[in-house]
Amino acid sequence: MLTVLAILTHLLPPGLQAQEAESLVEGLPAATLSIATPLFALRRQGRLPALVFTRSGTAEEHDPRVLVSGRDGWRPVQLSERLHNSTWILVGRALEGEDVWAVAEGDVGGRGPYLELVNSENGGRTWNHQVTFVKISRYAVLDAFGIHPDGRGSLILRLDEDPSPEAPRLGYYVYLTKNSGKTWSEPIYSYGRPPVPTALAAPDDKLTFTEPPELDAWKRILSILLPAND
Repeated sequence: MLTVLAILTHLLPPGLQAQEAESLVEGLPAATLSIATPLFALRRQGRLPALVFTRSGTAEEHDPRVLVSGRDGWRPVQLSERLHNSTWILVGRALEGEDVWAVAEGDVGGRGPYLELVNSENGGRTWNHQVTFVKISRYAVLDAFGIHPDGRGSLILRLDEDPSPEAPRLGYYVYLTKNSGKTWSEPIYSYGRPPVPTALAAPDDKLTFTEPPELDAWKRILSILLPAND
């Protein structure tokens, strides 16, 4: 634990290391926030906690993270090591129940060749890695994703270009599930855009930071996501 703290402290700007490494921002170590870039946020809704999805680390070595609110402040959530060197590209709450879904794209060395799908069944307090999708082309982009309450769902990739000699056909590739994402079909090609799956509730905030914000900005972000009576 001391080793990890020492590493995080070293990453802080000069002059703030000793002071900020020991301080907390809404329950979170300042050292943790100093290397975290917020990407998406979900506000607290009833029993469902507020969530912030971040990219933590450097361009060469980074991890997608989730911060979750609680009675005693915020805390980071443990995620699968399979998500290392990937970045969140989609998050959303299910329209019914407490499920939250998120997709991260492996992104070291340019466009990522794979997608990681993770899911929480308790509002974001704990997470499970569902599946790794190897994309039909690293140039394919995520077009849509959704899960119906009965367990049917789909993930749609769109390929607009691919300069490689053996590029797959341009168009759409659909992965289907019938058991809430536990298993998926092989990609099914479609020239036209397939029907969009049941939508997830979009994140309340898609944040525009490209690097970790100052601690004062972090305080504002975390406080805005909670109702005034929390």
